[in-house]
Order: sequence, then structure tokens, then C-alpha cells
Amino acid sequence: MSKKKQTKQTKRPKLRDSKIFDIPNYAQTEEFTSSAASAMMVLKYLNKNLKMKKELEFQIWQEAVNGSVWHGSRYGLAYALAKRGARTQIISNAKDEGYEKKLAVYEGINLDTLSASFKEIKEKTKEFKIKEESGQTTINLIKKILNGGKIPIVLVNASVLNPYLEPSPHWVVVKGYDKDTFYINDPYSDSTITMEPQVFKGALGFEKEYHMITVSSKK
Repeated sequence: MSKKKQTKQTKRPKLRDSKIFDIPNYAQTEEFTSSAASAMMVLKYLNKNLKMKKELEFQIWQEAVNGSVWHGSRYGLAYALAKRGARTQIISNAKDEGYEKKLAVYEGINLDTLSASFKEIKEKTKEFKIKEESGQTTINLIKKILNGGKIPIVLVNASVLNPYLEPSPHWVVVKGYDKDTFYINDPYSDSTITMEPQVFKGALGFEKEYHMITVSSKK
């Protein structure tokens, strides 16, 4: 009788019960600069000598927007971070401008201009070999990202984090989690807010689109 070959099953690495990065807070100075403010928090973590000033916030914001909608595109944000030495990756379930088209109409941006700007900044990310992975932002994925030594900058619905705000796209930094809590640096409130996993799950994404920029924590 021939012996059956035993196939080795690779075990998935077990997630830690807690993983929290010591990321500083920074308050966005305008209601539309959450992308830049989130980037500055992570850049400050990577470089303690970085001076978090309004001038830098607007430099990053202009690059993150690049003619697109005011809150900043995923490509623009990843590009602005990479340009300043961060190692970034994009995870998104969108294939094109997506909900940005709706916002462009509201903000008075010509759709042809939006499309051209979108293609331009997407092309710029190739300068830094920024990879984009197709996927949806989930609670477990965020935990895996943190466990892997990366810091997630996540797109959320602002009204879920702050009931006084209208539904709108908003960028935050997830600094970590423990057994039953996520710790989120929110540039709008200029504080680290805590949320239970199920509540945070309801805040993820906007208009059924999910964008996350991951940044290596290695300095």
C-alpha cells in the first residue's frame, strides 16, 4: 500500500490582543484638511523632528487634492506621504473616481477636470512604486495591518464619529486596538477617541467605498 502524502497546513499568525502605536494628535485647521492632518500625525511619529505647522498641512493638502475633491483622493494622500519618505500602500474597493464624482458636482468641479486630475495623481504614485491592493476595509483587516507593523489611515463617514457633522468623507489614523476598543486619532476633534469594534465598523467607508492607506511604522 502506498502511503498518502500529508499536506502541511500553514497556520495563520495569531493576532495580538493589543497593538497600539504612540502616534501624536494634530487638529485640522480647516474642515476639509483631514487627509493632510492625518498624514502629519503619521509623519511626526516617523520623524520626531517634524514641525507640525499649518504651512505643512496645506502643502500636503494641495498634493492630496491635486485638482480633485477637497477632502483628498487616496492616490494624492499616498503620494504626499511617500514624497516625504513614508512607505505606503493603498487598499481600496474602488476602480475609479467613484463617489468623488458626486462631490465634484457639489463642490463645483468640472467632471473632465476631476477625471484628468485623478489620472494624473494616480500616475504620480508610480514614481514611488506605491502598490494598490483591491479590498474592503474591515475590522479584522485593520487589526492585521497594525499587527504587521503598519499604521492605517482610514476613510470614514464623519457623521458616525461625530453626530454634529453631516455625512461626509473624513480621514482618521487608527493608532491601535486592545481587546474591546479601537483607538482613533481624529483630526477634527484633535483627540484620540475610543470606539467599540461594532460601532467603528459602522463608520468605515463612505458611499459603500472603502479606502485605506497603510504606512510602514519602521523609521
